[in-house]
Amino acid sequence: MKNELIGLKKNIYRSTAIMFIVQLFGALGAGFFFVVQNVLGIEHILDAAEKGNEQILWFILFWATDFFFIAFTTVLSYLIAGLPGIAPALSLSIYFCHFAGNPVPGNQMYIAYFATPMNNGGGANIGYIGYLIMAVFMALLIKYLYIGWDKLKNSLGKKLDGFMEKLRAKIKAIPADFGGVQLLEQVDLIVLILILPVVSTALTFLLIRYGIQLPFNALGEALVEPLTTLANSSVILCGIVIGLMVGFDLIGPVSMAAFSVSIAMLLSGDARFMTIYGACFITLGWIPLFAMIIRGFIKKKSFKLDTDDTNLAVSGPINAFFENVKLTVSFSMIYAYRAPFTIIPGYMIGSAATGLLVSLFKIVNTAYLTELPKYGNGYTFRELFERGEYYISFTLPLRSGDWLTCRIPLFFIILAGAAVGGAAIVLFRHLAYKGQAKRGTNIETDGDIVLEMRHYAQKLAADKKAAK
Repeated sequence: MKNELIGLKKNIYRSTAIMFIVQLFGALGAGFFFVVQNVLGIEHILDAAEKGNEQILWFILFWATDFFFIAFTTVLSYLIAGLPGIAPALSLSIYFCHFAGNPVPGNQMYIAYFATPMNNGGGANIGYIGYLIMAVFMALLIKYLYIGWDKLKNSLGKKLDGFMEKLRAKIKAIPADFGGVQLLEQVDLIVLILILPVVSTALTFLLIRYGIQLPFNALGEALVEPLTTLANSSVILCGIVIGLMVGFDLIGPVSMAAFSVSIAMLLSGDARFMTIYGACFITLGWIPLFAMIIRGFIKKKSFKLDTDDTNLAVSGPINAFFENVKLTVSFSMIYAYRAPFTIIPGYMIGSAATGLLVSLFKIVNTAYLTELPKYGNGYTFRELFERGEYYISFTLPLRSGDWLTCRIPLFFIILAGAAVGGAAIVLFRHLAYKGQAKRGTNIETDGDIVLEMRHYAQKLAADKKAAK
């Protein structure tokens, strides 16, 4: 069991490292085409049939970040269960990303998917941790069903040896070495490719559907009314609760309950709660960086730039400076996969601290009600909400509004909340380390997939040179 747990941790770390490259590819690729088309004004570089399709084409690369859940689930399942895990993981993750809720047309996936899918459908129904549970449960099922089938085949095959001897006496063409095990091996392809993976997929679907999606969506819906009541009675307490909800699942049903209350208040003309929600959301993008800084300060060590933890921690804040809030927080989700039981509580505490400070200092971003966002196609933020374009409307206003009463205070509040969350993560991970070290299940993560790719390129060059 201990070796299984250690192996699982290593596979999760490995899959998150791969996801870092997936997200980086999507971000850089989409950024390149965005600059070429929207800044330089060069059109039809991807053979778009119509001008309106130009924007959709560069969205495709952003899907590498929107759908990192699918890639993560598929990669992790492969690392645990091998080839049999690929197709089931791909199919099931796509289902819960798009078809589990209310699906939207493909050309609307960018504006509808990431933060709050239209009509709360798709990936938000199970939160990002749901995909980790999905991959682990299904892959382990496949793995152990394979082991079980192999043992059953050998055990049952021996019992069939007598039957094969009698059959061989009647049919001389049956080879002498063709026994019960060999008979059962004739159905290996059907059992190993069709039956066991399909059974594992069905059981995983039942777990995710009835153990995560429906219960947590019901929880999210149940939280709306009491949160609305709290918003009308105490903004400060409501700010703390919104922070806890956002930190819990970020884009899942609990966070979306806080979002629905915030947007209802906004549409009534009150921007306080959307300001709180947006600030809490952004805080999660900075918490991993502060966890790294605080951990280095306590251990009196400088940053180790050659680790995947560092890559993930710094990528969010870097994207924040380029106004890409989606990537600012999506790297935080990947970071949380590595130790969810210690990192998510840190996210909740840091996000709650931000909610407390925003409400305590009465910071309100009136841009939500009045201003036209840079990429809003002439609509106000409020109109964008009504159109369902959630991602672009509830994050970018954090960089708009009055400087002295909104933007600068929010910036320092977000950093303060991130510092609190980072400190909490360091504390929780230290406590977890003590328990894991005692049980012998702790592993150190000092890999760097960027350096690995560089060394791989050097190896290919060396192999080519040696082959000449």
